[in-house]
Amino acid sequence: MHVAFQSWQLGLEMKPFRLLAFAALACASAAQAQDVPGSKDFTGFKRYAGSRIVHYSASNYADYKLDRDGEWGKSETVEGAVTRIVYLVPQTPAPLEVFRNYEQMLADAGYQQTFELKSDAFTASPDYFFVRFFEDAEVRNPSNLDAYGQCGVGTTPEYATYKSSSNGQDATVALFVSGSNGCKWGAPDFKTPIAVAKGQVVVGLDVVVSKGVENKMVVVKAADIADALATKGVVDLYGVYFDTDKTDVKPESMATLDEIASLLKIDRSLKLEISGHTDNTGTRDHNMKLSQGRAQAVVGVLVAKYGIDPKRLIAKGYGDTKPVAPNDNDVDKAKNRRVELRKI
Repeated sequence: MHVAFQSWQLGLEMKPFRLLAFAALACASAAQAQDVPGSKDFTGFKRYAGSRIVHYSASNYADYKLDRDGEWGKSETVEGAVTRIVYLVPQTPAPLEVFRNYEQMLADAGYQQTFELKSDAFTASPDYFFVRFFEDAEVRNPSNLDAYGQCGVGTTPEYATYKSSSNGQDATVALFVSGSNGCKWGAPDFKTPIAVAKGQVVVGLDVVVSKGVENKMVVVKAADIADALATKGVVDLYGVYFDTDKTDVKPESMATLDEIASLLKIDRSLKLEISGHTDNTGTRDHNMKLSQGRAQAVVGVLVAKYGIDPKRLIAKGYGDTKPVAPNDNDVDKAKNRRVELRKI
C-alpha cells in the first residue's frame, strides 16, 4: 500500500452491500468491546469470529497502490477515501482458513477478485507486505522492516485484491492475512504494545472508495498568466486535469486551456515551454515518462483545438525532479502535480 495514513475521519463510506451468512464471520458487536477506541468494521462487512480491531485509520482522500507482481515492482494505483482496519484473530484458526472466510464474504458482497498472491508465490519478503499493512511505517518507501516491534510474518501469508461497483461508485479492497512470528507490536499511535503470539493470525483490510474531487481551483485568466510570465518567466497551473497515471487531458481542463490559447493569440511572439510535473509516487523513470506524455498532450490540444503554431510550443516532462512542496502529505503532493508554463 502506498499511503501513509494519519488518524483522519473518513468523509465517505461505501453504501452497504447485501451479505450472505458465512459460518465463521461474525457481526461487529461480538468483539466491539475489545476494539481500539473510534474503530469500527467497514460498512456492510463482517469480521472473523472473535477477532478484535487493534489498529484503525482513515484518510478522506489519498492514492493507494495495489501490488500486481508479488514484489511491488508492478502496481496499480487507485484513489479515494481509504480505510485501514487491522484485526487480531484468536489463535485457533489457520491463516488460510481465515483468508477463505474473508474471500467468501467479499464474493457474497459482490466483489470480484482482481489479483491473488498465494503463500508460495511471494517474490518479495512477506515481511515487506507485513510492514505495509500492519505497521504504518512510511509505506511508500518502508526503510526499516524491523520497526515497531519486529512483527514479521510466520506461516502461509495470503494477499489478494478485489473490486466492486455500486450506484456508479467503485470500491477496491486489499486483503492480507498471515500468521505472526510472535512479537509485541507497537505501531506509532500505540500507547501500549499489543502482544501477538507466535502463529497468531493478523488480518489487514484496506478499503478504497472512489469519490469525486470537488473542483476548488480558480481558473487563471490570460492577463494573470501574461503578468506572471512577464515578471517571473514562469507560472504554475492547476486547472489542467488528468486521470491517475493517464496522459489524456480531461474535458474540465478546457477553461484553463482557453485562457492559455487566448494569450498565445494575443501575443503572437510568445513562445512557451509546457512543462509536466508529478509527485514522487512511483519510480523516477515512470514519472518522467508520465509527465512528458502529459506535457505533449497539452501541446497537442493547443495545436489541434486552438490552431496554435506547434513551433511556438515545446513539451518537457520533469517528473518529480522539481517539487514546489514536500512530498510527505496528500496536500503538498497535489501542489507538485501541475502543468507549468515557461517563457522561452
